[in-house]
Amino acid sequence: MADYLLLYQGGDPNWRDQRTAEQMQAVMQEWGAWFKELEASGQLRNPGAPLLPEGIALRRDGDGFATDTTMAEVKELIGGYSVITANSLEEASSLAQGCPFLNYHPEGAVLVRPVMSIPEG
Repeated sequence: MADYLLLYQGGDPNWRDQRTAEQMQAVMQEWGAWFKELEASGQLRNPGAPLLPEGIALRRDGDGFATDTTMAEVKELIGGYSVITANSLEEASSLAQGCPFLNYHPEGAVLVRPVMSIPEG
């Protein structure tokens, strides 16, 4: 078994603002059910968390660093993350298909990335 990082990318960063409290509760129940399913199978490592759209893009600029607080790369926005465990990238991708993210962000994507195992030493 290996760990896989799920990154929830794209979608409308303000979608929460367009939902009633009841709608948000229903969404959270969907996420909770999916997490419970993964937990029951022993495949949930960390449910992660949603991320706010604010942030800073930090890049090397010659001898220093350049920061971009405009977050112009909204299409690249990472809305949240989770960590699961699976036997293969294919299995991790199959598990990721059950997450509610794409139900609410059909133009978004769920990126499935293997986490490199670093030997202790």
